[in-house]
Amino acid sequence: MLKVIERIFAPYLKRSLDNPLITVLIGPRQSGKTTSVNSFLDGIKPDRRFYLNLDSSFERDRVKNRENYLQEQIEEALGFRMDSLKERFYLFIDEAQKLPSIFESIKILYDMHSRYLKIVISGSSSLELLDKTAETLAGRVQILRIYPFSMSEASLYEGVGGFECASALYKGIFSGSLNQKYLSNLINEFRPKSRRKMQLIDRLLTRSLFPPTFSRIDDDAVPRWLIDYIDTYIERDMRTVKDIGDIEGYRKIVAQLSSRTGSLLEYSRLGNDAAVNQITAKKYTAIWQESLIGFLLPPFFLNISTRIKKSKKVYFFDNALIWALSGFKDRQILEASGELGHYFENLIITDFIKWGINLMTPPSFYFWQKSLAAEIDLVVSAKGMAIPVEIKYSSAWDKKYLHAIDMFKESHRGKRLKIPFSLIVYRGDFMAPREDVFCIPVWALC
Repeated sequence: MLKVIERIFAPYLKRSLDNPLITVLIGPRQSGKTTSVNSFLDGIKPDRRFYLNLDSSFERDRVKNRENYLQEQIEEALGFRMDSLKERFYLFIDEAQKLPSIFESIKILYDMHSRYLKIVISGSSSLELLDKTAETLAGRVQILRIYPFSMSEASLYEGVGGFECASALYKGIFSGSLNQKYLSNLINEFRPKSRRKMQLIDRLLTRSLFPPTFSRIDDDAVPRWLIDYIDTYIERDMRTVKDIGDIEGYRKIVAQLSSRTGSLLEYSRLGNDAAVNQITAKKYTAIWQESLIGFLLPPFFLNISTRIKKSKKVYFFDNALIWALSGFKDRQILEASGELGHYFENLIITDFIKWGINLMTPPSFYFWQKSLAAEIDLVVSAKGMAIPVEIKYSSAWDKKYLHAIDMFKESHRGKRLKIPFSLIVYRGDFMAPREDVFCIPVWALC
């Protein structure tokens, strides 16, 4: 039997489902969109819900051949006409982008019955889904982003821990309210689970966080699953995107992006290495980012126009995709080459984003670089404040970790930027080398 856990976005999904706007769930294939909504719909009476999966060609044909198909099915479930609705009815359409004509029907239903009709749209091709919602449903939607498991979701699924520690920690970070006493108490409370959490994190450096790899796939079979996932993503999902003319060129760009994880992106070099021109490299990178398997982290500047012009850094939402695209390098090779540090950085940065992205007022995320010797891996910007976060694949404290933090603070002195505290996330123990600097053991995020 499939094990279903509560996801960290569950409160925001519940809030969204109570909202009259159309909920649009976007995220990469196999990230848990349908499972999450179905677990909610299971608690709703059959006469108060209708589920339509347009992944089925049979269902697509039925919709195409009957102009009022959606309304007919809703009224059949209700047992009366929609005009008489007095209670909330839930319409969930999965893989909606596979039948573009349905968006006009959704718009008509929403405009006529939004008081009692809650519509949820989901799909694995975020590019097409967002295009159609922007074109047809502008001003009528609320978007929720769903990604592979966070570290704490993996911990919950594996029976190692739960959300309590990570939730409290992220809440304090995003609100800027952390202090040494609070952190010390939190760490001490959850320390008994630290050893098992560290073992899990060590596995997660190259292990997939996609839910099916926990629920349906044995560890030994995960590499094969990842290869099939990448092939499906490129050969099936991306082939339908009209801007991709050369699917093999796109495949090379994605592979080259994986080799640049945690590094600055230079389009000219990217194009050369993938044997495409610079314009194509930029176009394919934009498509890769919009497909939500990866993202570009922008640099932090108080001047927004400067921020837009500067180079960005490459990251993926699942470490195992990087590992697979690199050819499943042996762990010892990753360790010896220093690449494991990039995997660790990728794991932590994406975890911050997975926790922050669906907040009512989501924080923004950046990196900062003054020079090669003064660089902050992650800057969390929220509510007029900035929190520098250094990420170190080390279990030992070193005072040189303070250098980049001091440079960041010095560079923004007198510029009305509030920096309530700075963080160092590493594999060591909790400590506060200064009143405004907290060294956080990585297991506390798990």
